Amino acid sequence: MRISDLLSMCVRNLARRKFRTFLTVTGVVIGTSFIVVMISLGIGIEHAQNQMLEAWGDLTMITIHNAGNTETILDDAAIAAIQAMPQVEIATPVVELHIENGSAIMYAGRRRRYEWWTWSIVGMYPEAIERLGYTVTSGELLSPGEDGGRSTSIRMMFGEITAYNFRDTRRRWPNDTINVWNVPDGEERPSPFFDPLTEPLTMVLTRSGENSRDVEFDIEVVGIMTGDWSRGSETMQGAVMALDDMQQIILEFERANNIRRGRDHVESYDIARVRCYSIDDVAQVEAAIRAMGFTNTFSMEEIRQSMQEGARQIQMILGFIGGIALFISALSIMNTMIMSVYERTREIGVMKVLGCALGNIRSVFLIEAALIGLFGGIIGNALSYLASFLLNHFGGGMMGGGMGGQPTAVSVIPLWLMILGLVFATCVGLVSGIIPAMRAVKISALEAIRSE
Repeated sequence: MRISDLLSMCVRNLARRKFRTFLTVTGVVIGTSFIVVMISLGIGIEHAQNQMLEAWGDLTMITIHNAGNTETILDDAAIAAIQAMPQVEIATPVVELHIENGSAIMYAGRRRRYEWWTWSIVGMYPEAIERLGYTVTSGELLSPGEDGGRSTSIRMMFGEITAYNFRDTRRRWPNDTINVWNVPDGEERPSPFFDPLTEPLTMVLTRSGENSRDVEFDIEVVGIMTGDWSRGSETMQGAVMALDDMQQIILEFERANNIRRGRDHVESYDIARVRCYSIDDVAQVEAAIRAMGFTNTFSMEEIRQSMQEGARQIQMILGFIGGIALFISALSIMNTMIMSVYERTREIGVMKVLGCALGNIRSVFLIEAALIGLFGGIIGNALSYLASFLLNHFGGGMMGGGMGGQPTAVSVIPLWLMILGLVFATCVGLVSGIIPAMRAVKISALEAIRSE
């Protein structure tokens, strides 16, 4: 018999006993939807945990802290070795501007009316800025090729509220600054004293003590960064510049003040940031970095792994509960098919007498059982999506706490789970039909014909 003939025969057989088929399919629907929804709840927990961790920091980021490590030097060669790892998207040192026994002051306006005693100005490779996730609300990002070794003109990006750090020297406290911290949500911030994108600025490096010389640099602000505390305070209240520019101004300042480094001085970065292509690469890259001798690293991976392990255990428990429901459905399918064998004993005998192959008889009952599972899986998936929608619409609002004020997704049904539910339900039906199919094959043709 052709497969099309078998399928049409099986559909007709199921349609002859509509109510019994309906009840059996309903059992599979309940079992499938139950197991899919249970697993989706576990996936929802995992996604909610990842959302929470993303609010704390980039899950693909590794920070290397190497201050005080004289045995393993974190220099450009070490950064290049880390960058060469195939899982690493970008690696860069992060150097904060620090003037020993001195300070860096930035001025703006006529006669240097506005001043800022700077903090959180960091330098890094310009090619790393975009890959590390820095964005701008206005202006543009620093890009490679803009560091150029300039000693009197420095390009940098300001943080979101850095311009508000400037104090008006002609006003008295508390009117000498603009407080943006008390602006209610939804209201527009007042304008700063000046527009840093158009106003020329000057940064003065000064050192305490006799015979010290100040060094001045013209500053050009090319962009205002989007504030993100998880990426560093520089995105809010500081500034970012090219590492070569920072090294250049420090060198100029040291030359002007006759500052000499000792012979035992070793150039080493205290902090570096590494971003991986995928969350799944973080553990391997972090292990490789520690193997290089940089043991003081930080990432969200350990926290994520422990939380994921808890989520997997919850998924297993919920999936086991759903599996029990589907097992009960399998028993229902088996019972239905065994009853079908008893009711169709004479029909089976006729098929054998007419010379129908035993494989075809076996296939009839296996296909009928598989179709019950398939129909139940399709309807069960649809019901699962409906249940997931209702859970997210009502349950997510009650749980609250999503990022950006959005409700947390309680249930998440990815495509693979839908396919898994459909395949699993069909396989359960197919397996449940094995015993009835074998029973049908073993029936004697003569006894089957004589049976009423």
